[in-house]
Formats: sequence, structure tokens, C-alpha cells
Amino acid sequence: MVKIGDIYTVRIEDVNIFANGVCHIDGLVVFVKGALTNEECVIKITELHSKFAYAIITDFIKKSSKRLGPSCQAYGACGGCSFLHTDISKENEIKENYLKAIVKKNYLDIEVENIQTPTSQNCRNKVVLFFENGKYGYMANGTNKIVEHTSCMLNEDIFDKIATFTSVKLKGTSIRALYMRKSSKYDEIMVCPIFYDKADIVSYTTELVANFPSVKTVLYSIYKEKDFALEKAKFKTIYGDGYIYDELCGLKFRISPSSFYQVNPACAELLYNKTIELADLTDSDTCADLFCGTGTIGLICAKKTGANVYGVEINEDAVKDAKFNAKLNDISNISFESTDAKNFNKNVDVCIVDPPRKGCSQFMIETLLRLKPKRIVYVSCNADTLMRDLKALQNEYNIASPLYPFNMFPKTSHVENVICLNHK
Repeated sequence: MVKIGDIYTVRIEDVNIFANGVCHIDGLVVFVKGALTNEECVIKITELHSKFAYAIITDFIKKSSKRLGPSCQAYGACGGCSFLHTDISKENEIKENYLKAIVKKNYLDIEVENIQTPTSQNCRNKVVLFFENGKYGYMANGTNKIVEHTSCMLNEDIFDKIATFTSVKLKGTSIRALYMRKSSKYDEIMVCPIFYDKADIVSYTTELVANFPSVKTVLYSIYKEKDFALEKAKFKTIYGDGYIYDELCGLKFRISPSSFYQVNPACAELLYNKTIELADLTDSDTCADLFCGTGTIGLICAKKTGANVYGVEINEDAVKDAKFNAKLNDISNISFESTDAKNFNKNVDVCIVDPPRKGCSQFMIETLLRLKPKRIVYVSCNADTLMRDLKALQNEYNIASPLYPFNMFPKTSHVENVICLNHK
């Protein structure tokens, strides 16, 4: 019988989306953190459940040729880069196999295309770092414990430099976190320190801007609640206009602290272009961009196709940004409505849906079935909820395209997808 602390020599049979190697011991499924397919290793059981167990590697007998040495001091502790131990080709293979498996598990007839990964380093234009006792870093996986480190291969280098500067200049204050965003097109940076209590940051801001000319605006927030959620933070501007600008798919966007804007712009362009391609709109069509955020997909769609677009988003601040961005790009064939997407009630030819990770609610599915658009283009960051929703729509809709995956979050367990459905 398998027990916690037991040592075994195993061969890894497969790797799941969470970067855990999979093997079997006496019929029990064992997930081995950071192991790769066909590796032979010595493992130690660390956690035991009725149908599965978790283990860590204590030694290698045979390593995979795809294994990389750790390139980050926080690897294994930080809750971010689960695939840092392997190259991008192996990561993409694992993610594609995961998608194929989940399609098969749900008995759906869907072809999975090769995953697209335009870049895998220095690709993030947004970062939130946490501070404690003069140290900073990301949170350990599933905890509120800070894993200290001063650089991240996913972030642009300037973020790490500003974080180091901030840790020195704001030492002794009640700083809790540092939120930063960067424009890829215009090299503009937004810096937002977040405090437990009121703090004087005038001198910090003056020195920050002097040392980093790309910083165009500085905002701050006082956030006293125990559990941190960035979307709940309220920001006040101390320098600049309170926003920066960026360009995506040929359009210019104003980005405020609360704006939803994809963190990987190079991959976002590929995703959005594929979404618009699948929507297959003409200037005589109408389209609903549901869960539109700040309107990026809808605005690009309106500009490129000439279709009449409705953007629907429950967040009022996001809708304000969307309306501003429409004027900024001189786009008149789009309108925005601040309401829950499930309440949308206009006749449209196409619906583009991009829900949060939990997918579409049952009410939202009923809304799509009620609207009966001839085409639904579904953008998803969670393959499990995507499959669930596709099955809920399958009585009235056929799958009309392959599943197109995009590695929006390289080195992590996440993958973005888009697929098209046609009304029967």
C-alpha cells in the first residue's frame, strides 16, 4: 500500500496541463511535480488521496532531452512558471495533447490546430508584485506567502528595474503591492503602488519619473482588506493623466488601471485576427461583442469589417474606456452598453463571446439560444468550461471550425482558445 514518505523508482508515462508527470504505482495514479514524459526518476510520495497521489523527484536515473535547467531563482516556489523546466516546443506539445484529450473526454468531434506562440520571454505588459518587510516578489502557489525574487523572464526588464527602485525608495512605508503596465507600441509605462495605509509618495514619484522617462503616469491606492483583489483597488492619479496608450491590430487604445487588456500583445493580435476571420462579417452584418471589456475585439472588428457592432460589458469603467477608444479611432459603427451580457436582446448575425474562466452561465447559454445568431465565435481561457458550453449549444449549433489554441501565457498552465459554431 502506498504511503506518504514512500520512495519509488518510476517511468513517467505522460504530463498533464499543470506540468505534473503522470505514472502509476500499484494501480494508483501518481502526479510527479515537474517530471517529463519517459523520464526515469526516484520519487517521494508527499500527498495521498483515495484515487491519486502527489510526489516530488528526489533523483534522476534518465532525464528527458527536453529538460532545461532552472533559469529562475523562484522556480518551484512561485505560483507562476510551471513549465520553466522544459523548452517551448515540449510545452506546446503538452498543451496541444491536453486539448485533444479534453475534446475526446467530452465526446466532441473537434480538430485541434497547432498552438501559436509568437514569443515566450519578456512578453507580459502587466505585472503585480507584492511587498513584505522590504522584500518583494510573487505569491507562492495557492498561498499568500511572498516568494522573493528580483527578476522574471516573462516580464519586460524595465518592470524589474522599477520594482527594485521602488523597494529601496518606499522601504519603511506601508507598501503592499506594485502594479505596472507598459505600452508595447509607444513605450509608455504606468506605475501604481498600493498601500495598506496613507503614504507620502511625492518624492518617490519625482525620482521615479526622473530615473525612468518612460513612466508617463503614476497612480496609487489604499487597500486595507485582508484578501487582495486588484479589480477592487481604487486608484488616484498623482502624476500624468492616469492612463497610457497602446496600439493593437492597427488601432490605438487608452488603458487605465482598471482596463482589461491582454497581457501578451503579440499573441493577442494573432488571437483577435483569428476571431475576426472566424466571424466572417461583412458591412451588412450586425455583431454582438459580449463580455467586451474595453472593446478591443469589437472595435477591431468594426474597423476591419464595417459591420455594425454592439459591445456589451457589465463593468461601467470598462465601457467608458471603450467609448473613448471608439472616438479615438474614429469608429462610428459600434455602440456600447453597460449591462450583463445575459440581458442582451437585439437581433444580430454573429455573437462573439469572451467570458471569464468560469465560462458562460446557464442564463448566458439560454440567451445565445434565444438570440439564434447564425454564427457564434467563442474565445475562451478555460478549455474545461469551453467544452461544457459547446455541449450545451450542440443541439442547435454545429462546430464549424477547428479549435485554435494560442499560448497567451507561456511557461504557465494556461492556454487561450477560439472556435466557431454555425446555427443548424
